[in-house]
Amino acid sequence: MNTAALIKLWNVTQVHQGTSGARAAAGVLLGLYNGSRFPFDLTDLRVLDNAHLEAAITVINDDAGRCQMEVHAWLNRLTGRRDFGQRFEHLAHEWKHKGKCKREYLDVLEPAHLTIVPPTPAAPPGTLHLCDESEPA
Repeated sequence: MNTAALIKLWNVTQVHQGTSGARAAAGVLLGLYNGSRFPFDLTDLRVLDNAHLEAAITVINDDAGRCQMEVHAWLNRLTGRRDFGQRFEHLAHEWKHKGKCKREYLDVLEPAHLTIVPPTPAAPPGTLHLCDESEPA
C-alpha cells in the first residue's frame, strides 16, 4: 500500500469536512473498507483535484492489486492506534451513507477528528505525528 497516498486521502476527510472533495475521499475509503455496505459511485472522483485523484487511484490500485490488509487496518498500523474501524463508521455517519450503523452503536472517539502528518525526510522511518482538531496540521 502506498501509505503516503492513503494518508493524503484520509487527511482530506478530516481537514476539509463538508466539501465535495472530502465526500469523494470518504466514499473511496468507505468503499474499500466495506464495499457492500458503502458502494462508491466512480463519477464522484470528478470533484477531486489532480493530487487527490492520483492518491485515490493509487489507493484503489494498491488495494485491488495487492491487498495485504484492509484500509482501516493500515491506518491503525501506521498510527499505532486501534480505532480506525470506528473512525470509518463515524465517517459513514458524517456523510449520511446508506448502510451506516445506528448512532447508539458508535463509540465516542477521542479526538473526534484526527489528521496524520506524514514523516519528514529527517524523521526516523515509521515516525508519524497525529493532530486533533485543536492542533494545526
